[in-house]
Amino acid sequence: MLLKSEVYETIQNLWKNEALTGLQDFIRLPALSRAFDPEWESKGILKQALVLAKDWGKVQLPHATFEILESPTIPPALKIRIPAFQNHNGKPAFLYGHLDKQPEAGEWAEGLGPWLPVIKDNLLYGRGSVDDGYNFFLCLTAIKALEDHGVSHPEIFALFETDEESGSRDLASYVNAMAPEVGSPAFIAIADLDALDQSRIWLTQSLRGSIALTVRVSVLNSPAHSGMASGIVPSSFRIMRSLLDRIENAETGELLLPELNTDIPEDILNCIEKLAATADVRKKFNWAGETTAAGNSAFEALLQNTWKPSLCITGADGLPSCSQAGNVLRTSTTLKLSLRTPPTVDAPKALEALKQALTHDVPYNATVEILDTEAASGFVSPLPTGWLLESLNQSSQSHFDHEPGYVFCGASIGTLPMFSKAFPDAPFVNTGALGPSSNAHAPNECLDLPYTVKLTCIFADLIANIPKDHQ
Repeated sequence: MLLKSEVYETIQNLWKNEALTGLQDFIRLPALSRAFDPEWESKGILKQALVLAKDWGKVQLPHATFEILESPTIPPALKIRIPAFQNHNGKPAFLYGHLDKQPEAGEWAEGLGPWLPVIKDNLLYGRGSVDDGYNFFLCLTAIKALEDHGVSHPEIFALFETDEESGSRDLASYVNAMAPEVGSPAFIAIADLDALDQSRIWLTQSLRGSIALTVRVSVLNSPAHSGMASGIVPSSFRIMRSLLDRIENAETGELLLPELNTDIPEDILNCIEKLAATADVRKKFNWAGETTAAGNSAFEALLQNTWKPSLCITGADGLPSCSQAGNVLRTSTTLKLSLRTPPTVDAPKALEALKQALTHDVPYNATVEILDTEAASGFVSPLPTGWLLESLNQSSQSHFDHEPGYVFCGASIGTLPMFSKAFPDAPFVNTGALGPSSNAHAPNECLDLPYTVKLTCIFADLIANIPKDHQ
């Protein structure tokens, strides 16, 4: 069911006035996430961002409950409860976003700045515009438009945190506290994800997990002259190389441990194949010289980036710069390993398999240390079905003239598995306005306003289409 045109007109007007003004006020706040501001608690700017949101929301939805959740040393969050409207008795909706920000990140273009909201060519510039301040205003604008025109909706819960850019490591305490009150939501909507372009709504169905560890191989207690020691003392780099060969095929990049791999569902393969036919991910990188992608086709490249494991070496210690290198046999080689795992792989279990592979039966009985380990499993959401699929298809066709697109992300977002654990039966609507030119985390971050208006209309459609008999 699509809504009356008057609802969509109200959404457009709100984004020209109240919603736009509120978002502009938010951009002006340097609400840096705690990883970038050790004095976040004493400064109180993160809480100030929540107060701004709370005050704006109370004006738009005076009957709603807005509560700032606070605990010592934990960044605050805003909990929202909007009562059911017009006797709607269906399952509630659950909405999530964040109001913390990344730092300035370099030089902005002339006339632009991180804390200066500027509109140019239908783009709203400023830090936090697209990542992720707009999300709050989108959600409440959609609900206000429904109520202004007497459209019924169920009870709605929302949570907007201030620690997402720092890993959301304490978010679970807030989510788990809300879970009994929320129950089993009709859907969980998260508008903090990517849009490949502005042609349609894009739904992120999976994200890879991540594993990080530091590996140190030591062969000496003190450096030795390479002429006197080489041939006797084995190279720590060579030993490291042989250990890496246990987990990765150096020729193909294929990861060899069974614990790092998984079977890929047929419906996922079909969706990836369809996506690859419309977007070649190999084209978005600035290749050096004649370098080619690891995938021989758009489909293979996309598959390897989203449902296959991969290994990157992101740091090294024990290696002097080439200009400073002498005839010295070094004591040790240390590498930082970053792995991305398929969405369904058990990352902690895979980490244990990695540690075993790297430390057993080491050549020359060299000392191997495993340090600074992290492991977070990925996320996979079943493709939408039933009323949700019907609503998404109809709404996307109406507002974009295209059916929804499905995205499978190679990155990791720890919040999604957290929500999946708290609400195991809820489907997800993972979408967002972060397009290819949004510059999130970079200078000149911007929000595409026309696209945001259309997303807001789709959110209004989804909330209005929640069945009344879902109990």
